[in-house]
Amino acid sequence: MIFFTSDLTPLLKPRTIAVIGASGNESKWGYKVFHNIISNRYKGKAYPVNPSADEILGNKCYRSIGDVPDEIDLAVIIVPAPVALKVVDECGEKGVKTLCVITAGFSEVGPEGAKLEKILKEKVKGYGMRMLGPNTMGFVNRSIGLNASIVPRMPYRGEISFISQSGALGLALADWALGSQLGLNCIISTGNKADISEADLLEFFEEDADTWTIAMYIEGLKDGRKFMNSALKVKKPMLAIKSGVSQAGARAAASHTGSLAGSDSVYDAAFRQSGVIRVEGVEGMFDAAMALSTQPRPKGNRVAILSNGGGAAIMASDACERRGMKVPPLNKYTSAGIARLLPAFASVKNPVDTVAMSDYELYRESLKILINDDDIDCVMVIYAHGGFTDAMEPANAVVDALKEKYPKPLVACWMGGEDIESVARMFRKNRVPYYPVPERAAESLRCLIDYNNFLTARSKNDAG
Repeated sequence: MIFFTSDLTPLLKPRTIAVIGASGNESKWGYKVFHNIISNRYKGKAYPVNPSADEILGNKCYRSIGDVPDEIDLAVIIVPAPVALKVVDECGEKGVKTLCVITAGFSEVGPEGAKLEKILKEKVKGYGMRMLGPNTMGFVNRSIGLNASIVPRMPYRGEISFISQSGALGLALADWALGSQLGLNCIISTGNKADISEADLLEFFEEDADTWTIAMYIEGLKDGRKFMNSALKVKKPMLAIKSGVSQAGARAAASHTGSLAGSDSVYDAAFRQSGVIRVEGVEGMFDAAMALSTQPRPKGNRVAILSNGGGAAIMASDACERRGMKVPPLNKYTSAGIARLLPAFASVKNPVDTVAMSDYELYRESLKILINDDDIDCVMVIYAHGGFTDAMEPANAVVDALKEKYPKPLVACWMGGEDIESVARMFRKNRVPYYPVPERAAESLRCLIDYNNFLTARSKNDAG
């Protein structure tokens, strides 16, 4: 287990955990959280705390946190709100370093809850602790096998860390990621953000070697300046969905976690100035995260498209140009090189249409030629499955081409049904950003280009 100097390390990479409100009743959250902690590959120690039980899931149960015979890095609190303040005092007196308060009933329920949350926050600060929540569903850190949440199944291990203001959304996305074969590192539900906010987590993930890309779902920021200052320190790609932009959405955000949704245009400007790429929805966020986590930076916006179908190639061209990218004609050397591989009636302009040919050598050699073209900045490779060719053959060509470690991004679009599922798994395993339709592949390329533009502008500002 690796430990960092951040004051959030005891929270997100703890050596010891106490679950206060652990339960042997399978219907209780106290059971689910404690069960999830001890059922995965977490190598640290976990202690159940409940005054009404002697043993939970085969582990000795302690009546209070003060009785636990160990120093505690993290206390997960799952008790009724009126009891939570007393439990926080006990944690402070014990010297617990960090808290994850799953308990709800604070600012999200109205003025009385807000008063309770203010007292909670002052107590936590007074004892020198850090706190996630309240009203959080916990977190997952796949790199150390820790599931301190009610997420029923751990995601595959990956390099994307996801910060969600909505616990339920985090749960749903963890399940979606499993079904999509998408790897994640951390999933964190921030809840009401009485202490720890996105800004703190951004700074932690900047240091975290297991995180390459940071994705966020934000309903509202309590301290926008702090968020921007933290984001400007981050050198890793950041993506954000900002919800609550409509009047109805803003009302829902206020009642969900007590958030002030704020002006959409202000958020738009703040994200742009601090290098956060704004995306519209969950699908777009993880599509872009796949590309940003696996592909190098493009030097420009010129895209080459290789496809075995004319219709898909035209759709891809339209999708790229609508997003401000160029699909330029290929130079005579590149065209001639690809023409030698194809029949005379195939198109060797841009997009390249192989007229249904998709064998390994054709895709492999064509990709090499396109990637080596200095007039091309990134490549989209498409395969439209007609049922009479092997979808895996050109996919293997893509994987082998990427193993050459060319310094240009490549995204893959494999269109089809059940026959494509094994290809998708193979692409995920080999870290190839894969999409089922050209528009999603084009949007991911746009995010790569936008991110590169931000880094280039920041470098010039730093130098000037």
